[in-house]
Amino acid sequence: MPMKKNIYTVLFAIFTMVLTSCGPAKEEAISYNDKIINEQVDIIDKIDKLYDALQDYNNHYGMDYAYNEAQKQVETGTAIVSKMDKFDGNTEFRDEALKLFGTYKSVLQNELQRMSDISKLSNDDFTKDAKAEFNKLSDISVKKLDEAEKEFAEFQKKFANKYNFEIEKRKPL
Repeated sequence: MPMKKNIYTVLFAIFTMVLTSCGPAKEEAISYNDKIINEQVDIIDKIDKLYDALQDYNNHYGMDYAYNEAQKQVETGTAIVSKMDKFDGNTEFRDEALKLFGTYKSVLQNELQRMSDISKLSNDDFTKDAKAEFNKLSDISVKKLDEAEKEFAEFQKKFANKYNFEIEKRKPL
């Protein structure tokens, strides 16, 4: 009888090791994904509001407010994601998110800042060339953001496939 009890104990231990070595559960992967995506959505929301504010040439306060809010949200999102633990022993997903957030920050500090400066020009200084520069910067910023978001979405899709969950498309605001 003691030998049979030992076999059950060994089998139970092996079964437990197999279960724990399978990696994180689907629900944990979804939760990890959602934490990152929630930060991304908050940043995108603030950047969208900045784009809207840049169209109101007479509201300099609104532009500055929207710019500062977007900048704060990028900083906040970056700080939150930076502090996230590894997932399944690595930081790849977190690193990809931080790379995307770095693009948001770069576009904010470069193209969107310059667009804001142009938008604040007086009517006399808002020349055809200034308008052309504004439009060019807008195109560049949108292209950079789209490329970075597509690259991130591809990584996210691989992550979702690996942990067997589907990504729901974000509904437009």
